[in-house]
Amino acid sequence: MKESYTHGHQKPVLNAHQQRTIDNSAAYLRPYLASGMNLLDIGAGPGSITADFARLTGRVTATEIGEEELNLCKRHFLDKGLTVEQGISAKFSVENVHHLSFANNNFDVAHAHQVIQHVSTPIQALTEMARVVRPGGYVAIRDADYESFFWFPTSSKISR
Repeated sequence: MKESYTHGHQKPVLNAHQQRTIDNSAAYLRPYLASGMNLLDIGAGPGSITADFARLTGRVTATEIGEEELNLCKRHFLDKGLTVEQGISAKFSVENVHHLSFANNNFDVAHAHQVIQHVSTPIQALTEMARVVRPGGYVAIRDADYESFFWFPTSSKISR
């Protein structure tokens, strides 16, 4: 089953997502990253956070739910000139987070930013991410908790 992305991939959504960086979306993880680490980025989107990871670690694998979605990340890497010549090993793979194609203990870090809220079985997704991370590695998640969101002034339409 292919998961769906609730927000879609329209231009305004992508423009907002392209503003994401390690500093504004994954600063909590930065102290644990080092050159040479092998990082898996689940749901890489347009690739802006993934590109920052690549600059820090030198080794990333970006995943998305479909080829069209993954091409956004590939284009970002090309546009930024992130290549082997710059010391960057970047791989791209269409994946379902519930059934990753990677071997056990393959990555130092498995990262997902705003992904878990969109999957049908989050525990299975997290378990699968943990499976591909080596002992002592990190499963890093940043996500929204819609149950704790509130708006002011209140709006029944937004709440619905």
